[in-house]
Amino acid sequence: MKNVVVCPNCGTENPFYKYTCSGCKGYLRDRIFNLDLWHLIGLMIESPVKAFNRIIQSEHKNFIILIGLLFTVKAFIDSRFISIILSGETSLRVGLVTAILVSAAAGFLAIWIYTLILFLSNKFSGLRSRIRDNNAVLIYSLLPYAFALIILFPIELITFGQYLFSDNPSPFILKPAIAYTLLAFEGLLLLWGIFLSVSGIFALTRNIFYGIISGIVYNFFLFGFMFLLSIILFI
Repeated sequence: MKNVVVCPNCGTENPFYKYTCSGCKGYLRDRIFNLDLWHLIGLMIESPVKAFNRIIQSEHKNFIILIGLLFTVKAFIDSRFISIILSGETSLRVGLVTAILVSAAAGFLAIWIYTLILFLSNKFSGLRSRIRDNNAVLIYSLLPYAFALIILFPIELITFGQYLFSDNPSPFILKPAIAYTLLAFEGLLLLWGIFLSVSGIFALTRNIFYGIISGIVYNFFLFGFMFLLSIILFI
């Protein structure tokens, strides 16, 4: 299926993100100026493809910096857990503020690298897309990471305190029932993030197989980023 919309007036094929027809200049859809975050969150639960259609067609990609920052903070925290799994008790190579700034810069760079990869892949496949739409779709698919940071991380911090980032004893030994329950919620949010990535790229391309492959690769790309972050920041 091609990611185009056919003008009902003149039959011209247009990129589906277009507001007016390139042939007759007729209107193809309602104009969307800004994004309502709460409405989008509801849509992502009810109908993710519709949510991503709105993101793609919106003239202003609101909240992408905020969502990106929340993801980078969660990536920093997750990289700490990765470092403990790999090496046991570890410490930061640099100060906390510097580490968070490095995580933010590296996180946005990683997202932009995959944005360009996706744009070039779309172009090579004959699919029409815009770089800013690709970027917005990839960032909005990270909303589950933001939820994990805002909702789950404070609960984990209150529950385990100084032992949250410890392997002696680990949270799974200290309070195993709560630790495994929270881990299950983290896993569910992770699966939701993968599903959103697939849905978002499908909304961009209208190709389900392409969406599945690209969405899964994107998440592996992010895991690789967090793994490298754990090596760079922690000893």
